[in-house]
Amino acid sequence: MGCAACHIPYSDEGYYEGDDPSISQTEIGHLLVHSIQSSRKTKVTVNGITYSGIPAETCSSCHNRGKRIGVSFLGMIESPYDTPWQEDGSGQLKLHGKRYQYIQEDVHHRVESREGNPTGGLLCQDCHTSLAVHGNGNLATATLAEVEVECADCHGTVDMYPWELPLGFQDEYGLEQFIKPRGVTTDLLEIQEDFSTIYDAEDGYILSSRGNPFGNVIRKGNEVIVHSASGLDFNSPVLKNLHQNNDFRNPDKAVTAMYQITEHMEKMECYSCHSTWVPQCYGCHVQVDYSNAVRSVDWIASGKMHYANGETSESLGGAITMPGVAREGRTQVIWEDPVLGINGEGRVTPITTGCQQITTVIGPDGNTIVSNKIWNTPPYLENSDGKGQRGIDMTPAVPHTTTASARECASCHANPKTLGYGIGDGEYMKNYDKDRFMDLKTAEGKNLSSSSRPQMNSIPNLPMDLSQVVTRDGKQLQTVGHHWPLSGPLTQNMREHMEPCGSVYSMP
Repeated sequence: MGCAACHIPYSDEGYYEGDDPSISQTEIGHLLVHSIQSSRKTKVTVNGITYSGIPAETCSSCHNRGKRIGVSFLGMIESPYDTPWQEDGSGQLKLHGKRYQYIQEDVHHRVESREGNPTGGLLCQDCHTSLAVHGNGNLATATLAEVEVECADCHGTVDMYPWELPLGFQDEYGLEQFIKPRGVTTDLLEIQEDFSTIYDAEDGYILSSRGNPFGNVIRKGNEVIVHSASGLDFNSPVLKNLHQNNDFRNPDKAVTAMYQITEHMEKMECYSCHSTWVPQCYGCHVQVDYSNAVRSVDWIASGKMHYANGETSESLGGAITMPGVAREGRTQVIWEDPVLGINGEGRVTPITTGCQQITTVIGPDGNTIVSNKIWNTPPYLENSDGKGQRGIDMTPAVPHTTTASARECASCHANPKTLGYGIGDGEYMKNYDKDRFMDLKTAEGKNLSSSSRPQMNSIPNLPMDLSQVVTRDGKQLQTVGHHWPLSGPLTQNMREHMEPCGSVYSMP
């Protein structure tokens, strides 16, 4: 509901818990307390607790689909099960329409912070400031264009402080790099001066890779201080200081990965190594059923509908409907061994399932029109052999599952799934394009019963594991972040150089 969606606190249970006697405290569907949550200077008090800033749980109310970065930041992944059960034996409650299990929260969110820092985690708005969330005057067509914060903006590299880096570092988009150090600034943008909490600039406000000041992140000597909207101040780990002081948690591994192998910092996103898990929801099975004259809400048309008094269908009802009803399912949801690919900036990044749509359509007469269909892209797209690419997508992602300790070297260099070859080098979960019968059969595989029905119906255009994006000889099997010309699987040269000659998967 506009501004209130972020700036008004709502609990999952939907009860009002404030002091306004005109609002029911026993009826669901109300705000938690009648207050505005925004920045450090705006305090909210509820049940004797005073806080500031917008909780990450508010952001995850929307950011729980697609790349699932909101719930991933909180450490959770979607689960098909309703366990663990509640105390009364009933199933786990649904959140955003789904149930979850806990894996590991992002290091930036953890209450147990780095030694020397206060207890507490960062809020989403501490990195995704007003420029990205409220807009910068440009109409972006994808999140990659809208979000400008990069890891090096606060952490630098092992041989450069953030202010020594050139503009555009880690945000290249295939453009020629700047050379001069970006420096810092003591000036804020007008929108920041008008609406943001103003902090002492100390030795200057840190600049983003695009040259905009982070009004809440400042340089103090050779340190970087992050002022959180929560009221906490954090000393950001600066890689150059950690390197010079030999203060890495795992010095040998860190120096090797970030200093001795220069290609890692030149060609990879930091989170390629530091995202040790990523939610991967393989197979988005969509069924649209037009039988029995069923109808469902047309959310696009209803969202555009306005009454004469300016209200919408959200407040007055009367949503527009359309023929058919849709439902969805999954093939599997896993989190281990994130696949790597190339993002729109041309850097190595984790890739995860975008929308691997597999379609079934039931006609008005109840007959199936389309069954388990994977559609193809237009044939003129690259790597499609003139036939079009399978329209199932693995998409570049910033998983928001950052850990201080990086992935083990072998999890990338000796793991065929990471390279894009699929689980177990593509040897498993194959042959989806055949019906699977579990009824009585002969030794030769012939069904004994004439009434046998497939236990698993075929998906005609799917001969491989859904996590496989490329073959060893370079044939691309599905799209990878097709919105951006630079994105795709790891290149043939990268894959061959990453995999050691002694790998059991690379041997003849």
